[in-house]
Amino acid sequence: MKKPIVHNLRTCMMSLIFSTAMTLSLKGAAMSSNDFSIVQPAFQQSKYERALMTQLRDKNSTTEKFREAANRLTELLVHRVIEYLPSYAVNIETPLESYQGEKLQGRVEFVSIMRSGDALLDTFRKHFPESIISKVLVQRNEETAEPDFKYMKLSPTISKCTTVIITEPMIATGGTLTLVVDLLKEKGVLEKNIVIASVLAAPEGLAILNARFPEIKVVVIAIDEKLNEKKFIVPGLGDFGNRYFGT
Repeated sequence: MKKPIVHNLRTCMMSLIFSTAMTLSLKGAAMSSNDFSIVQPAFQQSKYERALMTQLRDKNSTTEKFREAANRLTELLVHRVIEYLPSYAVNIETPLESYQGEKLQGRVEFVSIMRSGDALLDTFRKHFPESIISKVLVQRNEETAEPDFKYMKLSPTISKCTTVIITEPMIATGGTLTLVVDLLKEKGVLEKNIVIASVLAAPEGLAILNARFPEIKVVVIAIDEKLNEKKFIVPGLGDFGNRYFGT
């Protein structure tokens, strides 16, 4: 499949926004989720999340321990994401009396950014067993840190669903997600219907997404300090996919 024709333009725009984000970071600007309107909810990490993130970050964690922490964090991530899905009130009868409850509304589809996104997908599928899953493969160029588009298989109904959840464990430069969101918008998906589910993010990547796509939502467990000179998140946790799949 050919690369999107606007790929070079996106790269130029991303470079400009990224340099602005890096300038803020280098000047010592304190960046939290409050600086990014797209981050949902206002960022506050629980003690349990911090404990699991510690297990995830520890370089001495085995594949089993890393996967255990990742799966438990994804379960918590699912609950956070659900808070931002549309719903409606419903009246039911309990064994004792009437009760006004709530049900989720509309149809959810997923876009997994291979292969790391697949690590989050299994847990999400337990809660949305009937949802259609699309796949996108974008690899990082290790020399330039720019995204390199490889493959896309999108659901033919993706533009008609109520919510599209993108699973991507780590947001570093924001380049991969920028490319994927642009692809979805080209296919008719409304920006306001896109939710990005992630475990860890760098402020530089969030700054890019916030500038480019002000109507999307990003649900993330932890926001780290910065990107290093090689564009890796620090303190970070290493390569999520390699550690999760044991390769």
